[in-house]
Amino acid sequence: MSFGARRNQTCTAGGALLASAAVNWRWLMWMALASGLVEPLSAQGGIDPVHYFQLIYALPRTPEGYTSTKPAGAKIITNGVPVTEASRQYGHKKRPPKVIRIKITDGAFQRGLYDEFADTKDFNREWADGYYKGYKIDAYPVRERYSKYKREATLRGVVEGRFIVEITGYDVGPSELVEWWRMIDIRRLVALH
Repeated sequence: MSFGARRNQTCTAGGALLASAAVNWRWLMWMALASGLVEPLSAQGGIDPVHYFQLIYALPRTPEGYTSTKPAGAKIITNGVPVTEASRQYGHKKRPPKVIRIKITDGAFQRGLYDEFADTKDFNREWADGYYKGYKIDAYPVRERYSKYKREATLRGVVEGRFIVEITGYDVGPSELVEWWRMIDIRRLVALH
């Protein structure tokens, strides 16, 4: 056997070994994903959040009878994990203590940010001072807290499993924040997903 023939035979055998290793690696990775030992990239938060300008455009316009601050946005990196958020505050012209704050966060599927919404069951816990409820608005899970004596409320929900919407109200009535949820451009958030 000549040197050229031996080299060709070695290359062919080496190529088959590499191809076999690649197939085995893919098979092992598939098995790890299927068994839950490894999470897919999207579940690990391996995507970049949208630019905060896109979130600002989803915030409600200033409704009649209210004033509002200039919308704010930021990209925050904590422990190497990027998150973007946009927020705006609205104040009632005739009732100055009435304030609504809305914040939209793109957590880009970062683990830990969505734990509150893991249990999708509806629930209702009431006590003398208020309540804590879990329910759905247009199929999106939300959590609402309300204090009767302080007249303060917080409504947190997640859109498309990605965008966290938080609405905080001072000097508000029960379930009033649901009206503010409906003013947010949810369709824009769905399109960004």
